Amino acid sequence: MLLPKTIEVGKSIYTINQPKEITKCLGQIDYTEKVIDVATHALNYKLADGERSETFWHELTHAILHDMNHSLTRDEKFVTAFARRLNDAILSAEF
Repeated sequence: MLLPKTIEVGKSIYTINQPKEITKCLGQIDYTEKVIDVATHALNYKLADGERSETFWHELTHAILHDMNHSLTRDEKFVTAFARRLNDAILSAEF
């Protein structure tokens, strides 16, 4: 999946960066700087497109919940489960 360069969530515009690696994770979000990072590699192997898209949707879910000021914003179990299902739904879409 091709990742966007920027994305608007509420009144915030997040920049999407794609560094080679991120220490101890595949993605991260900075609410203050409005940056989402999605790694291209982990432990010296290239991440599959599905892994990267799921990571993107995971971090975007955090951004949306943060924008909503929702109590689940930092609930990794919920965000992971939701992002996995969102990723699967989007990747299965037929146009």
